Amino acid sequence: MKHPTIALIRPWTLLPLAAALALSLSACGGGGGGSVGSLTGTPTAGKATLSGTAIDAPIAGASITITAGAPLNDTGATTAGTITADGNGQFTITVALPAGNVPIFANAVDPANPGVILTSYLGSSSALIAAGTLTTSNLPDLDISPVSTAALAVYAQTNGGSYAGLTPTTYASTLQTYRSDILAIAAAIKAVGDNLCTPSPVPTSTTNLAAEIAAGSNLTSGNSSTYSTTLTTAATTLGGNCPTVLASLPQEMAADPDFAPELDLGDVIDAGVQSVTPGTYQLQGVIAETGMTNASGPSTSPNPASVFTDNAITVDSSGNVTSADGNVTGTLVGNLINLSVTDTSTNGTQSYNLRGKIGSIPTALVNGGPSYSIQSGGRNTSNQTLTNFEAVLVPAGAAPVWNGIAAPAKPQMDGVFCSAGAFPVRLDAFGAVIGGGSVGECITPTATGWNMMPAGPGASFNFDDVKPNLNPPSLSNLLDPTAPAVWTEVSTPASPFILTDSNVSFSRNGVTTPGTTYYVMGTQAVVFASANRNNLLSLHDTPLTRLSEMATNDGGDSSSQQQQDH
Repeated sequence: MKHPTIALIRPWTLLPLAAALALSLSACGGGGGGSVGSLTGTPTAGKATLSGTAIDAPIAGASITITAGAPLNDTGATTAGTITADGNGQFTITVALPAGNVPIFANAVDPANPGVILTSYLGSSSALIAAGTLTTSNLPDLDISPVSTAALAVYAQTNGGSYAGLTPTTYASTLQTYRSDILAIAAAIKAVGDNLCTPSPVPTSTTNLAAEIAAGSNLTSGNSSTYSTTLTTAATTLGGNCPTVLASLPQEMAADPDFAPELDLGDVIDAGVQSVTPGTYQLQGVIAETGMTNASGPSTSPNPASVFTDNAITVDSSGNVTSADGNVTGTLVGNLINLSVTDTSTNGTQSYNLRGKIGSIPTALVNGGPSYSIQSGGRNTSNQTLTNFEAVLVPAGAAPVWNGIAAPAKPQMDGVFCSAGAFPVRLDAFGAVIGGGSVGECITPTATGWNMMPAGPGASFNFDDVKPNLNPPSLSNLLDPTAPAVWTEVSTPASPFILTDSNVSFSRNGVTTPGTTYYVMGTQAVVFASANRNNLLSLHDTPLTRLSEMATNDGGDSSSQQQQDH
């Protein structure tokens, strides 16, 4: 029998507790690098055998615990098995899983730094047993990382502390609804773990830190006049000099190929499932380098953001992705996508290895057949710069319908109040130039794009300094702040599924930065490209950005989603 592998990535050295709390333990598959994880089980016996390796600075003696019902140390957790990794971080463990749809978790603790406790949701016991053999090809996120730990903290906070209803569907819904909040909590863990800041006081453990931030972030207010305060809560919880670090770190984490796939759609056992209908497609996307070589490394000047197109992409029935010109190759397994992209558009020849998730765009937003949105992160292969790549995969001849979803009857959400016909949207600003604020905007879709206006006083705020005497940030029309910013389809190269506006300004604390915005249909990020930096605006959940995991979708209907004002 081929033994499975779960890889636990630690890209930093474990030092004292303050530098250890963001241990990243992550299974990497495909283009993400690292080892391929799998879980092999005997369905009738209810057992599973797990073999793993702690890679990238081996975690000698790591304590691995598989629990049922809840994560390690939580009420309701039952230990299914434990093992100590060897000096190279490797382990093999056979566990008996309970009958029924009991959620199963993988947990990791470093005995040299017992405050480093991270956890990951693997799926339900019955599904794991029935699947027989699982690898990172059909269970994409066999990961234990700051992101998976943060996601579970948010899930617990928004579900009364109970994991009884945790399934791949509700986990994916949590990521969809609370993506920005999860990213903020994960960044707080990593900021401390990489010794990027000095918290005061030092958190007792990573899991406690995640739970404390989630509990204090107003995630379930149920009141459209209020909004989540996760990054502010993270900044005040950590204290010290951490707020400034938290203003930009989430952007780098979202671009990291180890973390990016964990932020979208969640874990689903995709054995035998084809997420994209085989055929010929167009790829339209935006490449935005961060200037960072890792999520804690020094910053350099990135290449300017560029629009990438390839009009002859083929996806076959095995999930292989190729292009006629050879500039795009990759694989699709379930909703996990690995791509190698060569861009020759505006910055010379640049090549990227990317890893992320793909989901179905609501049919109401597209004419021309099933279409898909990609959210991914990766690296420029020449300088290893972390890079965001947001894209669509659409049939030849498909056309966007930007106003295909009706605006909400009550245009109020997340503390953002708009006029009738508009979508209230909150965006968190990350990056070296604009990081440190949250803006409320009103989006009015048109047939060919979006008109966007600031939501008005009180809808925007600073989160890295939290000082009332500082002017809150704003995103507005550079030429006339009283008029809407007009985001229209990219014409050169022809990319109608990408909106842009070259006359946008981001103002904060009296400083106005001009730039160009890019938005790719179905994604949860806006790129704000200024003179020397590509910044990220992370959209909170909105009907305009809701994807479904497989080739079915809800046409914008929120009934299957976990929708709350937060």
